[in-house]
Amino acid sequence: MSVVAEPATADDGAVPGADAVLGPLVARLAQEYGADPVEVRARAVAAFAAFAGARVQAFVPILVEKRLRERYRVPRTAG
Repeated sequence: MSVVAEPATADDGAVPGADAVLGPLVARLAQEYGADPVEVRARAVAAFAAFAGARVQAFVPILVEKRLRERYRVPRTAG
């Protein structure tokens, strides 16, 4: 079995294979980090597109979420 992923196109914003996880991921992270859902979605689409050429696609949603969490995580300061 082979998995083929196509990069997202600029005109439709679609991310093949990501639709099932994109909505819940965006909602969860936007709420958790108090971020704008439109911004979170744009970053998620870009992250999915970055992994479009990955040979193994099974872990892409996990890697995308990790990348987004790193982006929105605020460094905690002591004190």
